[in-house]
Amino acid sequence: MTILKFILINTVAVALMTGFSYVISQAYNINFSEPKRLKQLVNRARIIRKSDFGIWVGWCLHFGIGLVFLLVYFLFRNIFPNGPELVYALIFGFLAGLLGVVGWRLMFALHDNPPQFPKFPFYVQLVGAHIVFSATVAGMLFLF
Repeated sequence: MTILKFILINTVAVALMTGFSYVISQAYNINFSEPKRLKQLVNRARIIRKSDFGIWVGWCLHFGIGLVFLLVYFLFRNIFPNGPELVYALIFGFLAGLLGVVGWRLMFALHDNPPQFPKFPFYVQLVGAHIVFSATVAGMLFLF
């Protein structure tokens, strides 16, 4: 796989995952957007509170984290090379979602001024968003 395809897969998967979060945000009238939450965490950090980074910082962090999850997805596929791709996507998406919940909980717990909003629904949608990410990866691998 070329680096260009890898970046394309990540871009589409993260975009669709975030689109899922936006749809759920609208349905529950709570901001679940991961890039917006990452931007909030950066802007509210004590060491850089005097700056106001734009949404681009959240998107860059979100796409960067997506690259890490995509690398792990490929490692997961190589460990278990003979299963159906959709099964990999569902299992990996669920596990990645749980890992994402742990990561977000850790970020909120360690932050000196975390944003206040209902966390449990955010965590639940996060698992679904990671399943969307993984299913998108599986679909794109099928196309390539």
